[in-house]
Amino acid sequence: MKYSFWLLICFLLNFSLAEAAVLPVYERPAVAVMDFGKHVGAAAADIILDNTEKTSSDYIIEALVESGKYDVVDKDLLADKLAKEGLNTTGLIDPDTARRIGEILGVRYIIYGNLNDVTGSSTGLDIYYVGGDVHTVKAHIIARMMDVTTGDIVMAAKGEGKSKSAIGKVGKENWGYITIGTARISQVSVHNSIKKAAYAMVDKLTERLFGVRAFE
Repeated sequence: MKYSFWLLICFLLNFSLAEAAVLPVYERPAVAVMDFGKHVGAAAADIILDNTEKTSSDYIIEALVESGKYDVVDKDLLADKLAKEGLNTTGLIDPDTARRIGEILGVRYIIYGNLNDVTGSSTGLDIYYVGGDVHTVKAHIIARMMDVTTGDIVMAAKGEGKSKSAIGKVGKENWGYITIGTARISQVSVHNSIKKAAYAMVDKLTERLFGVRAFE
C-alpha cells in the first residue's frame, strides 16, 4: 500500500514538473533579443566602460548563448532593414510589430523588456587614512518572451543583480564613478549589477520554459 502511495506521489510530481515546462528540453528555440528600454532611474545603462558601450541587452545575449539552450540570432546584422521598416525594437512591442520582426529575422521568438531600475547607495569608510566609499548597486531586469507567430507571451521573468565595491577618494576627488540620485557609484559596480540581473533573468526564464536551470 505504501509503495503504491509513493508511486502515485512520484507520478504527480513528475506530471506537475512536465506541466510547468513550456518547451521540451531538447528544443533550441531561435530567439532574437530586442533593445531593452529603460525606466526612470536606469540611465546608468548608457555608461561607457573600457571604451565600449554595454547595455542590458548585450548581457542578456551573453547569458542566452552561454546557457547553450537557445539559437540566438544577431538582429544587428539586419538593423538597417528593421530601421527602414520603421519597426520599434525597444521596450514594449506590440504583436503586429513582433510578427514583422520575426519575419525579417527568421525567428519564432523575441525577447524584449526593460531595465527597470538601477539604484545605488554609498557609505563612507577610511582605507589607510584615505577617504573612500563603499557602493552598493541594485539592478532589475524584466523580460518577456513572445511567440511572433501568435503574438502570445510565452513566458515572463524578472532578474535582480546586486554588486558592491569600494572606491578610493583623495580630498574631494573621486574617479571611476557616476552619480545615481545622490550616490556616487562605481561604473564597474553598475555593470556588474546589470550583468547579474541579466543572468538571473535568463536563469529564471530557462527554468520556466524547460523545467531546468540555465546555469546549474
